[in-house]
Parts: sequence; C-alpha cells; structure tokens
Amino acid sequence: MSNRLQVETTILRFFESMNSDDVSGLPLADQVELHGPLTPEPVRGEAEVRNHLEQIAPFMLNVNTGKMIIEGNSAAVLAEFEGVNGIRLEGAYFLQVEDGKISDVKTIFDSRPLFAGSDN
Repeated sequence: MSNRLQVETTILRFFESMNSDDVSGLPLADQVELHGPLTPEPVRGEAEVRNHLEQIAPFMLNVNTGKMIIEGNSAAVLAEFEGVNGIRLEGAYFLQVEDGKISDVKTIFDSRPLFAGSDN
C-alpha cells in the first residue's frame, strides 16, 4: 500500500506533467485506465494512456489544482483548466495510485463551455 506522501507526490507529478506537456516520465501502471467525459470508452494500458495524455496536454494551457482529498491510495482533486482557445473548464479528477504508479484516472467536468455557440 502506498503511503499518503507517495500518493500525493505521484498525483502532483501527474499535474506537473500535464502542465509541462511532457508525460514521458509520468509513472503509469501497466494496466492503467483513463475515463473521461470526451472518451466514449476507457483508454487502457500504459502506452495508450500515455499517448492519449501526450495528445491532449498541449491543448490545456494550465491545469490549476484546488482541494485534494487523499484516502489510502485514492485521491480526489478539484481542478480548473484553460484550453488554448481560452475556454475555462472546472471539474474533478479521481486518481488511484498503486506502488507509486497511477493505476486509474477518472475525470469529470462541465463540457458545456466547449459547445457554447454551437448549432448542435
């Protein structure tokens, strides 16, 4: 079981990696899964999740984290990020850390600002 400091350090590294657009050193478990509102199916596996994060990180100018609640190996993090188009989104990340590696990422956010002004 990971201790609190290890979990917090791993999660902060996740956000630092996203903000620097470099997820190459992000510690991901082999069987990691990523679930998000814009991915119809979970992204599974270390290589696929890393590739997905590499593709989306450049479109997120900055992820600002708020309150972080850690219990055991799990954490919930409130976050706000601004996209390259100036749109700000608020939401939360739910992460699981096993042996110092991220094993699960779930994101939720209000996606309505992405479609504001759209005829759809």
